[in-house]
Amino acid sequence: MKTFTLICMVMLSLSVNCSEDNGQGEGINITGTWGIIDLTYVTPDGTQKVMEAEIKNGSAVSDYYFMNDSKFKQTSNMSGSGILETYEGTWKITGNKLIITLLYNGQNIDVDYTVELKDEKLILTRTSPDGKMSIVNTFRKK
Repeated sequence: MKTFTLICMVMLSLSVNCSEDNGQGEGINITGTWGIIDLTYVTPDGTQKVMEAEIKNGSAVSDYYFMNDSKFKQTSNMSGSGILETYEGTWKITGNKLIITLLYNGQNIDVDYTVELKDEKLILTRTSPDGKMSIVNTFRKK
């Protein structure tokens, strides 16, 4: 399970897309700094919160920085390495899709999320290609 969690965290950590948009696609404005408050896996077998205690006590952190110029930065210690890592790239919203493109090991990696703002929370959902598993990240603006 730890390997599965690590792989999912790496998948989530690798995201952003180049854009000249200001992030207000379809009326959604996510510019600013967002800190993770919940991480949930959803599978046919049920829903599982991950790293719940660590997120609540502050030992697990993941902050997303969405800048007005479509630049993006992520700082996180949740990939399994135990150190605070930083990834940078760009971001763009089209409809209800957020595309983050990160430079990782010399390559640009695009990751897309379904984006939703609800009750002052940013909810980013990434679904596996077969549609059987989703990872839901919930953030609060700092």
